[in-house]
Amino acid sequence: MKNIYKLLILTLVASGTMFYSCETIELEKLENPIALTTADPDLVLNRIQIDFRGAMSELNFEGSTTGRLLVMGTRNYFQRYGSGTVSTTWNNFYADMLPDIAAIEAANSADNDLSFHLGVAKTMQATIMLNLVDWLGDIVYSEANNPGEFPSPALDDDAQVYADALALLEEAKGYLNGASAGTATDFYYGGDTSKWIKFANTMIMRSNLAQGNYGAVTSATNVISTTADDLQWSHGTQDLSPDTRHPDYVTDYRSDGAGIYQSNWLMNLMAGDYGDFGPAVGIRPEVDPRRRFYFYRQNWRTPGSYALYTDVNGLFGAPGTTYLSNGDGNGETLQCSLQNVPTHLEFTPDEDIWCSVQIGYWGRSHGNDEGTPPDGFTRTATSVYPSGGKFDGREDAFPYVGESIGGTYGQQVGVNEGGGGAGIEPIMLASFVDFYRAEAYLASGNPAMAASAMEDGMRRSIAKVQSFGSLDGSANSATMASAMDAGRIDTFVAQTIAAFNAAPATSALDGFGWPVEKDKMDILGEQMLVAQFGAGNDAFNFVRRTGHPRTLARSLEETPGNFPRSVLYPAGEVSSNPSIDQKTDLATQVFWDSGVTNPAN
Repeated sequence: MKNIYKLLILTLVASGTMFYSCETIELEKLENPIALTTADPDLVLNRIQIDFRGAMSELNFEGSTTGRLLVMGTRNYFQRYGSGTVSTTWNNFYADMLPDIAAIEAANSADNDLSFHLGVAKTMQATIMLNLVDWLGDIVYSEANNPGEFPSPALDDDAQVYADALALLEEAKGYLNGASAGTATDFYYGGDTSKWIKFANTMIMRSNLAQGNYGAVTSATNVISTTADDLQWSHGTQDLSPDTRHPDYVTDYRSDGAGIYQSNWLMNLMAGDYGDFGPAVGIRPEVDPRRRFYFYRQNWRTPGSYALYTDVNGLFGAPGTTYLSNGDGNGETLQCSLQNVPTHLEFTPDEDIWCSVQIGYWGRSHGNDEGTPPDGFTRTATSVYPSGGKFDGREDAFPYVGESIGGTYGQQVGVNEGGGGAGIEPIMLASFVDFYRAEAYLASGNPAMAASAMEDGMRRSIAKVQSFGSLDGSANSATMASAMDAGRIDTFVAQTIAAFNAAPATSALDGFGWPVEKDKMDILGEQMLVAQFGAGNDAFNFVRRTGHPRTLARSLEETPGNFPRSVLYPAGEVSSNPSIDQKTDLATQVFWDSGVTNPAN
């Protein structure tokens, strides 16, 4: 193993207190835009903020795959959530953040007041500590970054690390009270210490939810409660040196088409069977008003599913009548469209969406590990939220005038289109906090207050998501106005809350492991996950904590192995530190995990 040192000359040499790791730290240093070679605590804080964003971005991605917000492209859970799952978070925390924070702390003095730097940095430190425990269980902490005394630092009990992190948040708030940012650059809150204190309080609230302290959740004060308080990383539109665009935009808006597969489960949940045409004819409730802001369709009909078309000229009946048109499979672009339904998904809700979704939504389902066919200009791409892409402004029905329903949607992705990648990395949003309260109220037997908090979360999420429509100056204004219609939004929210209120507290499972009817936590869980789109870290905790929603897509593999209760330690750390024994499975429960299972897993 290479001993990789980082020199931070503030008034000391910080590398002497570094915690070693065999991961790809050298490459990460070369790619880091900030070279810390001078005595500047502002630059040190800059890197801490960037490392924090990188860590949270990884956790958001991994959490999204557990909650079916993004596709898990592996058949086996153990293979998917192995030793690389949280390696970026681990490296950023131990190799960068901890020594950087120690350096700032050592430089802090009456003549060099770095209270703001320490308050922000320690808030981020505590946040990563809590999250590493959530994902790993026991982690190194008390013996970390002291190689002289502890060359092979031991793991600390996860419950103790949680307690240490909560104490650190209180310490951070003490630094932030009355502090001034001075010359420091605050990438998140622009130097507003009151918002950092709210975030610290929100993390305390979140930890209480994990531990089942519901009263502390519902009574929490001075937490993130408005969109203005949201903690998020804002991306730019610059594409070179460095590329500041949202990474999903970079992957999807290319000259060779989109590169991400969206979740069939989520698209189906939000769009329903007929999109905007369902409510119009009374077939189903109002569709989710966020769908066009999340997903950008590039084709009318996904192989193996159906499209809608409107008979513009009345060739088959009354002009303007909308019809359904089934399509054949296509083995070249969607291999599974020529395959039989997996036997364990027959006669279940997944039977219709395991491969393809209706009205042009083209993604993949949980556990699909197929290769990459030539579908870059047909698969569904990310839209304006959160990646700063294009708004999906086309109709849900093809305007038929005598020509065949086209395979493409007539609105393919391209370089620098839409919002140019000026999206966000959500870390803690006010809507998330509303759902924390809703879950706590429901778990403590107060469904009325749960419904109220859930409605707050839905409305706050919808408003924030739809505000991103302005990023796409070329968007179809009529379609956007329809999607943002206050009456439609009110109807959607009212129908969802009515379904929640009418649902039983619990419900049984059928012979295939699906709920015979959704219970209240199923409905709450679905809406919580929809609001998590673009983030996703909380999805992993919610699914383990509640065992809901039980309506999640099943894996395409009938026996994918055990769903992770925690993930493996980074391989490089295990190989270099004899005090850490690698786990042999994903069954180790975090201290707050009661072990409740979700039949979808």
